[in-house]
Amino acid sequence: MIRAVSRALAIFDAFDKDHLSLTLHEIGERIGMPKATTFRLVNTLERAGFLVRRDNLEYCLSLKLVRLAGMVHSTLSIRDIARPVMVEVNRRTSETIALNTLAGVERVCIDAIDTPSPLMTIAHPGDHVPLLFGAAGRILMAYMDDKELSAVLKNSPGGKSIDRKALERELARFRQQGYALTRGQRVQGITAIAVPIFDGEGRVRNNLLLTGPSVRVDQRDTEFVDIMVEAGRDVSNRIGASAPPRTATVMVPVKPATARKTAVRKPASAGAAKSRKA
Repeated sequence: MIRAVSRALAIFDAFDKDHLSLTLHEIGERIGMPKATTFRLVNTLERAGFLVRRDNLEYCLSLKLVRLAGMVHSTLSIRDIARPVMVEVNRRTSETIALNTLAGVERVCIDAIDTPSPLMTIAHPGDHVPLLFGAAGRILMAYMDDKELSAVLKNSPGGKSIDRKALERELARFRQQGYALTRGQRVQGITAIAVPIFDGEGRVRNNLLLTGPSVRVDQRDTEFVDIMVEAGRDVSNRIGASAPPRTATVMVPVKPATARKTAVRKPASAGAAKSRKA
């Protein structure tokens, strides 16, 4: 991206629900931009009608952006926005990539791109899957409040027998690192990596999911985590979210030996086996 354009767009990211109006100095501080550059770009955006200078010399976003946002919402869906990113992740990983949305105590697959490999996981748009087990469900649970989490445990099969304290520790770890990785938690022999998609209010109601046979995915899990985290950030940015923090350290759990053995036996006995959704 042209540097001047990138800097101008960064000014919009200085504003959020807690900072609806800012002084010129505050804008520069929040985005780490030199004072002279900030002054020049803010004045340009004001003249173009995208910013308004108030009587107290603070700036706020203009109603012109509201009009443009209304047109975006009427023509684009999360599927339209995420699809190009999913295609690129599928190309780089050659694994199944799915887009999921939260629906009560379930997640619903709303788009999927399957791997070209004969040994594969399958995701079908329209599939409803309980949240409680698997990376896709747990990354959505990681951003729930206590009331929402209680509803999931109360209304999900097996939810009442879950150790809530242990679950909360796991969800806190997923939230801190910015992704969930599970091995055989929902389907034996399948490794899944899920990342959150943040909306403009900072909520997480959608995610991206990579799934594949553990025998194949585990060999590249660290690489795949990096790709997925960046993909989640990309989609979040495209739907207007403030940039979520980058993961400081990729923490991939130790691979259990049993998961690798289980996945190896399947193709030997069934040929082009197809494992159901992770």
